[in-house]
Amino acid sequence: MKATIAALAAAAISAAAMVLAAPAQAVPTYGSNGVFGVDTEAGKGWVTAFIAPGRYRVDQAPSMAPYQSAPGFWLRCNAFPCSHNAGGHIIARGDAVRGAATFVDILPTDTAVALYNTTLTRA
Repeated sequence: MKATIAALAAAAISAAAMVLAAPAQAVPTYGSNGVFGVDTEAGKGWVTAFIAPGRYRVDQAPSMAPYQSAPGFWLRCNAFPCSHNAGGHIIARGDAVRGAATFVDILPTDTAVALYNTTLTRA
């Protein structure tokens, strides 16, 4: 009887672990505020997180009802600092449009990406 209960308990724990485990190939998501380095060498000393070049879906950062987060946008930069007030370093800018799918292509030649109330998900 005890062996049967122990076996059932072990099976239940295994089943629960499979249900709760993250998918092995989870899609990378980045956001919702901060600067992410693209070039790992150029990013040393400037950033602590990196984003791989590629195509990303752009979404407005989530917010809790009844409030809405401020409008979001992203910047692609060719040097540091990468921010909205470093105009000479910005090579592209785009808005996160609430309720509409938009995309950004991060190039291997980019130095960094800055996110403001924006979430990027690998497309």
